[in-house]
Amino acid sequence: MPLNMLDRLCLDSGTRTIGELMQEREWAVWEIRRLRIDVGRLSRTAQAGRIYEDMDSTNAVPQAQRLLRLAEVSTMVGLRRSAIYKYISEGRFPAPVKIGIRGVRWKLSEVLAWQATISR
Repeated sequence: MPLNMLDRLCLDSGTRTIGELMQEREWAVWEIRRLRIDVGRLSRTAQAGRIYEDMDSTNAVPQAQRLLRLAEVSTMVGLRRSAIYKYISEGRFPAPVKIGIRGVRWKLSEVLAWQATISR
């Protein structure tokens, strides 16, 4: 008798009905989607940790001038893109620096300063 869904998926398909196979396929699809979301969340958290680890190194002065992409800013402050741009329009978040025709970046020092004012 199988212990979990993975064991059921490994069983010979000739012993199960079409309905059982379809249910197992649907379960597998949802499980893969959930795992992809978890991996994405964990990788964003790890990316934010790397940003903070880089700041702790001896080259703190060059790090203060570092420019961050929107994804990094979003990860650091825990806000989505729409909330960040809403706060910018309200004057409650640092404005980005234009680096090209369509490209923008945020100064790490400004984002950290904003975080410090929020945490008070």
